[in-house]
Amino acid sequence: MKENRVDQRHRRRTQVYPDYEREQRYAEKMRRRQQEHSWQEQVEQERYAQQRRLGTRMQRNRIKQMEMRRRRRRGEILLCIGLVLILAVAFAAAKVYTKLDLWQQKAEKPDFVATAAESSEVEDEILNIAVFGTDEDGFRTDVNIIASFHVKTKELHLISVPRDTRVTMTDEMISYLEENGKYVPDKTGVYGQCKLTEVHAYAGEGNRCAFSVAMLEDLLGIDIDYYVKVDLDAFREIVDAVGGVTFNVEERLYYSDPVQGLYIDLYPGEQVLNGEQAEMLVRYRSGYAQGDLKRIEVQQAFMKAFIEQVCSSKSILDNLDSLIRIGLEKTETNMPLSEALQYAKYITQIDPAAVTTDTVPGEGGSYFDIDEEATKELIDYRIYDIEPAADETEVDSLTNTTESTESTNG
Repeated sequence: MKENRVDQRHRRRTQVYPDYEREQRYAEKMRRRQQEHSWQEQVEQERYAQQRRLGTRMQRNRIKQMEMRRRRRRGEILLCIGLVLILAVAFAAAKVYTKLDLWQQKAEKPDFVATAAESSEVEDEILNIAVFGTDEDGFRTDVNIIASFHVKTKELHLISVPRDTRVTMTDEMISYLEENGKYVPDKTGVYGQCKLTEVHAYAGEGNRCAFSVAMLEDLLGIDIDYYVKVDLDAFREIVDAVGGVTFNVEERLYYSDPVQGLYIDLYPGEQVLNGEQAEMLVRYRSGYAQGDLKRIEVQQAFMKAFIEQVCSSKSILDNLDSLIRIGLEKTETNMPLSEALQYAKYITQIDPAAVTTDTVPGEGGSYFDIDEEATKELIDYRIYDIEPAADETEVDSLTNTTESTESTNG
């Protein structure tokens, strides 16, 4: 049987090349090894790729976890800050509420109520506030001012009534004092007659401002909406809170009264008065020829300077905290907080140059007797914007002069 050609060829090669089979086995081994290596490399590459994918996923998960932890930490910090702010606001609100409560509790709760007059539509657009400045012991009102604010025009008129004005208490006031066993003044021989400053003292605790307001309403024929009472401590602190008031002192002011603990020592010239110096200025009167009338004039000038300084928005913003604190702690008023906030927005709209200051007309010495007719004209003109009637003598004189001129020209 003939051999297959392939086998013959293989046999011849093995005879001619004895190492042929070994080389073939080696080559086959190397091929298998190469295949195995290639397969292992492929497996390794796939494993590496899988690890990379896994590593990327793990890294993304790790980043997500870190971001979540960061957000959680940020949320915890914000929560802490929020809690602190809530506590701070709650604490501040509690303090403000306490102060507001004390402020409103300081207002008198009088059992004396005067009969209220009916207000007209014109009066509804006008806010009349009685401003009282008390002396050192708080019994008498050394300052009595009507601050009349016109809501539409933003005009502010200040009308002062001298402390020594002779007044006679109303029948309601006298009846109240008698029914409650209190003293009714009659120093001048007229039952219930006294000085305006003394009404506050005779009224007794709880009714002082109610009596003073009723007295001013009867004296001036107006309706007063609210009152504000400021003592000397509050006055000094308010002036200091706005950084002092620039004012021109006209003359040398010196007075010493150890009994009252009052010492006044100011030199003339423009200067910034602090609270203590401002008190000296507004309390001085002994050296004035006109006495209390000149003091009122100086007080009004100082008040205009104060208003001019305070009504600037920058001054209000700079001193708002101090003014609110002093207002709540040191002053007394029966104006509700809602009303006070409603009118506070008008402060910067007031033109200080247009603020008018007047003193009710009259004359006198130890007692000041007002001129009722001239006072009514002043009230009508300033508060109700009613022009005073022309004097008949002046009208006749003007008529005669006109007729004379016409006849001469004719």
